[in-house]
Amino acid sequence: MARAIWTGALNFGLVTIPVGLYSATEDHTTHFHQLQAGTTDRVRIRRVNERTGEEVPYNQIVKGYDLGEEQYVIVDPKELEEIAPGRSRVIDVSAFVDLEAVDPVYFTNAYYLGPRGKEFAQSYALLLQALEDTRKAAIATFVMRGKEYLTAIRPSGAVLELHTLHYADEIRDPQQELPDLPERTDVSAAHLAAAKQLIDMLSADWNPEEYRDTYEDRIHELIDAKRSGEQVVAAEGAPQATNVIDLMEALQRSLDQAAAKGGGEAEAARGGRQRKGGRAEKPERPGKTKKTSEEPATVTAIGEDLSGLTKAELYERATEQGIPGRSKMSREELLEALTEAARPAKGGRRRRGVA
Repeated sequence: MARAIWTGALNFGLVTIPVGLYSATEDHTTHFHQLQAGTTDRVRIRRVNERTGEEVPYNQIVKGYDLGEEQYVIVDPKELEEIAPGRSRVIDVSAFVDLEAVDPVYFTNAYYLGPRGKEFAQSYALLLQALEDTRKAAIATFVMRGKEYLTAIRPSGAVLELHTLHYADEIRDPQQELPDLPERTDVSAAHLAAAKQLIDMLSADWNPEEYRDTYEDRIHELIDAKRSGEQVVAAEGAPQATNVIDLMEALQRSLDQAAAKGGGEAEAARGGRQRKGGRAEKPERPGKTKKTSEEPATVTAIGEDLSGLTKAELYERATEQGIPGRSKMSREELLEALTEAARPAKGGRRRRGVA
């Protein structure tokens, strides 16, 4: 069971609830050691004295505010704790707001808040239920690890979630940060209608289980392939930008592709999308060319047309089906292999191979 990374009390009005803060997420990023090229020697980062070059123990490091000309104001970490007595252990609610009113750009990290003891379950449940019924979020501040955080606390099922927020002065102005940001211009009525239709056809309920970090998958495939002396197929480059002249054609092709993947016009009208293994199929990028009559047949046994998929998407399908040698295949070879694999197998199941 996870341990609380912070403990204290949640205050709203005159109600105080002892709570613990727990991480709501975990990092699955693949981490690499740093090595000197051509060797297996580890490269490590050490804290050293800039003048003497000697390593400095962590407990001898203090903070210094630079005044310029090598002049510093020295601050000990304990002094930072001392200037916030009491408040460092209190999540102080100052207001309740509509959660939809908080722009997502303000959100940073997510945590769970839990009551510290069964005797506080009723007051915890009271706040949880009240926030659910009013569809509000509690805006609060608290101090953790020498920093004061602005937070939004919201109900999520049987638990309260705490989201740390950026302060207003930390949000950059897009008008100043984006030199090529154009002013809002009028758009063609036909283009707008087609874009809205495409959005409607590709609309679906939010299900985070349908998505995964495919880049992490390819990192592990790269590692496995290099261990066995093979090469991993390179991902396709970014698609070319769609110019104004081709915009309507690209929209129409997108609509056709969405209708085909959604099982026809009737399915598209219901906003449905064909799924395989519980995962939503990816829409074709605007501007992708259709399959011509000269191309080989690419309709699988279940009636699915694979010709509109990118090389990376075809490789992902090949990985799911365990097609051997996929890491060395071109896009056309992947397409042919997937089409062949979808045909009824003779003499039993297909043998799953290693890329």
